[in-house]
Amino acid sequence: MKKVLWVFTAVLVGLLITSCALFEKPPLLKTVTVDGNLSDWGQYVYTDGATDSRWGVNNEIYKAGILFDATNLYIAGEFTKADMNNFAVIVDLSGVNGAADTSKHPWGRKYKFEKGDVDFMLETWGDDYGAWRFPSTGATPTAVEVTLSATTTESGRKVVEIAVPLATLGVTDANKLSVKAVFVLTGGTGDGKQWAGDFYPNQGFETGNGGYPEPLVIKKTISNPTK
Repeated sequence: MKKVLWVFTAVLVGLLITSCALFEKPPLLKTVTVDGNLSDWGQYVYTDGATDSRWGVNNEIYKAGILFDATNLYIAGEFTKADMNNFAVIVDLSGVNGAADTSKHPWGRKYKFEKGDVDFMLETWGDDYGAWRFPSTGATPTAVEVTLSATTTESGRKVVEIAVPLATLGVTDANKLSVKAVFVLTGGTGDGKQWAGDFYPNQGFETGNGGYPEPLVIKKTISNPTK
């Protein structure tokens, strides 16, 4: 009887340890093919309102998504943009120490998270991109090379799919990674304002002509794995 009880106890302890390990290591999300086709993103690509931009249909976010596997961070977007505005994503990575804000952005963008730091920011206009890693020291952000594939829909929307090597972002164990991000149809800065036409997710403070006191404080993000 004692032997049976000992075996039962050992099995129970083993199950508890395994369960704890599962909670400590969230599963990797999935791998996608970077080809400008978002059909393999499934639930990880989100649809934004088609008429919620402060700057009209020529500066609109329609779809956005972010996920990762053991090697890459993946970014997706479908959007329209005019003039010098860009589709941007600002990212906070768990376990990586980043900057308090984007004040050292080489193009002068002024954003910060209400909670969290800025580890990575990418902007694209479809055909090309700018991407930077933001260090915690306040030093100048480091340019990051990514893989980008872009297409254009029949209605003229730009579709982008991007892969960023996790190693270049300072991620050492993707099993422990979680990601927070916001997508912005961003403009520039001027007169103490950061200009932004559209957000995903919507921030709840969108108003007027899209000019907000700098730094523009991001209050709402998407997260993966979902908490």
